[in-house]
Amino acid sequence: MSMTELNVSFPTEKLEALRFFIGKKDQTIEQELQDFLDKTYEKMVPAQVREYVESRTEQAPVQQQVPVPEQPANSKERPARQARRQKEQAAPGPASVPEAPSESEGLAEQENQGMTMNM
Repeated sequence: MSMTELNVSFPTEKLEALRFFIGKKDQTIEQELQDFLDKTYEKMVPAQVREYVESRTEQAPVQQQVPVPEQPANSKERPARQARRQKEQAAPGPASVPEAPSESEGLAEQENQGMTMNM
């Protein structure tokens, strides 16, 4: 489950005194606050909701542990797409032979090559 960081304002002098005395008990403010939040969660959130939330937190690590194979910068997928496009472009068209394009049409066709959309 993802974690959210809480920010709390507290008077500096009180915080320094709290750190001093909590340190004598080998505790930290963060540990004490975490314990307090856990107890408050158990007290305020109904048992069925806690059970649901906890079941979701147990499923999340399982889903995250599924290894995703890393692909190198030169991905195999990209050349396959290019090969498919090349095959589609090289596929024989209608039986009639098209007219040879004029020089200006040939340049325009070269500029727009790869910008076609088929449905």
